Amino acid sequence: MSHMPSSEIKLNIGCGLSGIAGWHNFDNSPSILLSRIPALRTIFKAPPWPEDVRRYDVRKGLPFPPNSVKYIYLSHSFHQFTRDESLALAKDCWQVLEPGGIMRVVVPDLERCAREYLADPDPLASEKFLKRVSLHHGWRDLLHPGSSVTQMFDTRSLVHMLRAAGFDHVEPSSFGISAIPEIDQIELAVRRRESIYVEARK
Repeated sequence: MSHMPSSEIKLNIGCGLSGIAGWHNFDNSPSILLSRIPALRTIFKAPPWPEDVRRYDVRKGLPFPPNSVKYIYLSHSFHQFTRDESLALAKDCWQVLEPGGIMRVVVPDLERCAREYLADPDPLASEKFLKRVSLHHGWRDLLHPGSSVTQMFDTRSLVHMLRAAGFDHVEPSSFGISAIPEIDQIELAVRRRESIYVEARK
C-alpha cells in the first residue's frame, strides 16, 4: 500500500473490485485472500481482486488516528451492517476525519423501491417488492460478515444517522456531484439509478 501524507489519507470502504489508486481500499470479502493464492484462486474461481484492495472488517474500527483522514467514500455497504454497527462506523469516520474532511455514503434507495412498487400494475408487484427489499441472512454471513442486506435507508433516515454520529453538515447529493475531487474515478454509474447519495463534512 502506497504511503501518502496524512492530509491526503483517503478511504474507500466496501470497494469491491473497484479500488482506486492512491486510496486505502477496504473490503471484507474472503475471496480477497483466496485470490492471492494462485491454486486456490483457480479452484474457487475467486474474482481478480486488485493488489491494492485490503481485506479488512471496518466494524472493528478504522486503523487511523483521529483527525488524519481527508476523504471517506462508502458505497453500497452501509446497509449491510446493523443499525448499531452503521452508527458506530459513522462515528468512527467522524473521529478519523480531519476538520473539513468529507464522508460520502451511497446506499440503495428505499423510497424509489416503494414508489416503483406502488406504480407497478403487476398483480405480483407486492411479491417483487418484498423480494427486492428482503432482509435475510444465511450461511454466507458466516464466511463473509456484512454481505447481506440488513437495513434500508431513504434520504431522511441516512441524513439522520449521520447527524446522530456527530456530523453537523450533512446534505443530500446526487451522482457525480461531490466535494471529493476524484469522484468521477470512484463513483460507479451502474448504481446511479438505484442509489441515494449523502455527503457529510466534519
